[in-house]
Amino acid sequence: KLFEISDVVVADAEHVVTQTRVGAKNVRKVAAVYAGPTSGFEILHGLVDRIMTLTEVGPEAAYVATSAKKAQAEEEQYRVSKEGWEYTINALPGGSHESEMYFPGRAAEILLTKPGVESKIRLGTFGILHPNVLKNFDILYPASVMEIDLEHLL
Repeated sequence: KLFEISDVVVADAEHVVTQTRVGAKNVRKVAAVYAGPTSGFEILHGLVDRIMTLTEVGPEAAYVATSAKKAQAEEEQYRVSKEGWEYTINALPGGSHESEMYFPGRAAEILLTKPGVESKIRLGTFGILHPNVLKNFDILYPASVMEIDLEHLL
């Protein structure tokens, strides 16, 4: 198990500091990896839900409705959430730049809806790593990974 919150330097042609183009900016992200006898996909899914709860972002009604546990859906009325802030988790679309690193059909994207923004914001992804990725990094066990951009939540 590995978990980290840190700044990541990403390319950014629009970021300007004192009239000089730097071409990069820092973005705060959280990442986690679970490797073991099982893939741990459900563990990282739970971590994503927990992070969203701690940042007071509630799940969309449609996401709650797909929950297998009726009691969990009933608990949602007691969740503390910021008004208008909601998230959902969808299957990762094929053809995205991350889709090759995940096992086909075993990856998801995290989408945020927040006030003042018309379209959903893609916060990150999580899923089970593809066997080729495991082989390239000499990882002996199935592994799941998760990465979320915290900038939109802070």
